[in-house]
Amino acid sequence: MKALAPLGAVATAVTLLLSGCTSTPRAVGTGPSFKGPTGLQLYSLRAQFTRSVPAAIELTRSFGITEVETAGTYNLPPARFREMLVQAGLNPISGHFGYDRWQKDLPQVIAEAKALGLKYAGVAWINHSAPFKESDARAAAALFNQVGAECAKHGIQFFYHCHGYEFHPYAEPVP
Repeated sequence: MKALAPLGAVATAVTLLLSGCTSTPRAVGTGPSFKGPTGLQLYSLRAQFTRSVPAAIELTRSFGITEVETAGTYNLPPARFREMLVQAGLNPISGHFGYDRWQKDLPQVIAEAKALGLKYAGVAWINHSAPFKESDARAAAALFNQVGAECAKHGIQFFYHCHGYEFHPYAEPVP
């Protein structure tokens, strides 16, 4: 009598076999609870982009990712950087711009966001001295309201990428 393979080994083999037989590949990073798409914040590869923009774009493409968030253009004009991303099959959907730039050069930031073809443009850091104070938060909120209104006029949604330093107990209720 022949010995049967353990059920777990058979199930694993069938799963591996069938996973290669699907007619439509799932988007990278999607699953039962997340429908995607998954994107990549290019700041994650800033060292690679600093060395070689084309090589870093190719590396990003090799991950199977199609949606990207920019964080600078590595000394390239925004339209040229977008062209390189799009040629590689990457869609620059969002981007980060420095807090100071939003304060001092709003029209230019919006022009760059438009040249990059961004749907979302934001800031990832509020300039401040530690500890982060209520006055910092109120100043940022005022700026963000102004920036958000201006971006909306150009079909761009403004966002803020928080880090956690912004959140701590406040002693008195805000009126």
